[in-house]
Amino acid sequence: MILNKHVGLFATALALQLGIVQAQQNPVTLDLSSFEGNKGSWTEVGKVWANPAIPNELQAADGSGVFANLPTKKNPGADIVTKDKYGDLDLSLEYMVAPGSNSGVYLQGNYEIQILDSWTTTTTKPGDNGGIYQRWDESKPEGQKGYQGYAPRQNASKAPGVWQKLEVSFQAAKFDASGSKIENARFLSVRLNGVIIHENLEVFGPTRGSMTGKDVAEGPLRIQGDHGAVAFRNVEIIPFNAKTPTVSNVSYETYQGSINNLEELAGKTAVAKGTVATLSEVPASVSDVNLTKYTANLNVDEPGEYQITLQVPGGLAGFAAGAESISSLSDRGVRVRKQLKAGDNPIQIIASKNRNWSVDGFNLSISGPGLRSTDLLVSEVGASQATDPILVDADETPVLRSFRDYPGSKRLSHVVSVASEELVNYAYDMETGTLIQVWRGEFLDATPMWNSRGNGVSVPRGAVINLSAPAVNAVKSDYSASEEFRTKGYQLIDGSEDIVFSYLLASQAVKDEIKILESGKGINRSVSGIGTGYYKVAAGTEIQKINKGYYLLPETGVYLQYDEATFGAPVAHSVDGTAGIFLPAKGNIVYNLLF
Repeated sequence: MILNKHVGLFATALALQLGIVQAQQNPVTLDLSSFEGNKGSWTEVGKVWANPAIPNELQAADGSGVFANLPTKKNPGADIVTKDKYGDLDLSLEYMVAPGSNSGVYLQGNYEIQILDSWTTTTTKPGDNGGIYQRWDESKPEGQKGYQGYAPRQNASKAPGVWQKLEVSFQAAKFDASGSKIENARFLSVRLNGVIIHENLEVFGPTRGSMTGKDVAEGPLRIQGDHGAVAFRNVEIIPFNAKTPTVSNVSYETYQGSINNLEELAGKTAVAKGTVATLSEVPASVSDVNLTKYTANLNVDEPGEYQITLQVPGGLAGFAAGAESISSLSDRGVRVRKQLKAGDNPIQIIASKNRNWSVDGFNLSISGPGLRSTDLLVSEVGASQATDPILVDADETPVLRSFRDYPGSKRLSHVVSVASEELVNYAYDMETGTLIQVWRGEFLDATPMWNSRGNGVSVPRGAVINLSAPAVNAVKSDYSASEEFRTKGYQLIDGSEDIVFSYLLASQAVKDEIKILESGKGINRSVSGIGTGYYKVAAGTEIQKINKGYYLLPETGVYLQYDEATFGAPVAHSVDGTAGIFLPAKGNIVYNLLF
């Protein structure tokens, strides 16, 4: 049984089908008291915000739950490091960067993930937000000192003054008993605002400004504080320090034929049997349809609850641990949670290849206390199982009609997605005239839409903001909706990326024009023919005024900018139980959304 390059994709797809997640871990929550090195610029607050027009400044309000670096000329700030040290870990945190500001998160004090105001950047570099910073060699000529940095796959950044989420899975460098490094550190994945920007990246040594200048088995989490204003909240670390479990003393029995339940084994004689040291040594003795029963010892380092996932691609699976026995078989795989003792635990496995096209063997993984999901065996699967993603080229297809899945709504069937050179994109539901999504970054993944038979759904690739669920945006002065809405399609404005959507609302012709701002900071929307009343611009209940005509909508993470003298202040209101932010309408409405 061997591993090939297609295993990962297939195993991931099957894991998603089974709804597989790793066993519940116990995160370590960090606050300002978890760190040392504070020279006075770091403080605990209850709330922070920014004016995007004022560089390197965050405003703060008293309270708790947020720790912010608020440097001044007299106190320019300093790095802080955790009192505890970590090896392999998962890190999750939210941060807010001030306009034009700069910070960084160093894993083990040595490997920096850059934090930067990279708003509107279209070509990413290692020094941009989410980048793995370069290593550094002062002996090299100017322009060549930095090397081996990793730029994020795309700019998934949000605007300054908006909370952003960073999720990191990190594997520390490994050392032998003599202290010699035998494996480099590795970023297994880095996700920024829901978008994977790095995956399986090997780092060959510490990045610039590291604490030790060399790889270590354990080190602190370090946050840069000498480059500008930044704030953090919901900082959690899951340390993974358990030894990798082993499977030993494996006995197997293989029965030939298409076997769909355990009763069919009655009276059958095994065509192959034996005992081997590990699962990977079991020979593939039968190439036709067959069922193999395994018994073995599963050895874990720590007692506790473990999640065990058995995948049998295209076949049937069974698993039991301890004194239990397998009573039935499940299609394609099983996922179980078991209390295991430290040391050897008896297990049973059944893998039935009951169809000619099924794959021989199985995939087995485990997660548990201090142990991230770890493969105990990955069988060979055919190359035909792997599917290359079908990505929409925004230059060739800047406008695409498709279905869209929107949280809490039925599948939408008349959605128009629009791309731009500024990498600012949006999706519009033509059945209701709703701007449902905006996102910054790459355009669309059409794999579910076009692969095999397809389901018509396209998926945004960038950092998506779910702006508002489908509903007629224009409402009367009492917030009641018109009984008539009928779409009349859309038209591209010659020589531009701008689009005008048309519809009838209470027999009145409405023009809804959406433009990408030249600054790349968001979109401009101009809606005419909607009468008086109110117009919904986003979901949510909270409105935070930055200055006149400039508001932050924290729940969606967008800024609302408009002529307040003409239209008046925005209001929060619920219609049919759905909360929204509305602007007073004067026959038309014009506003910008910045994100």
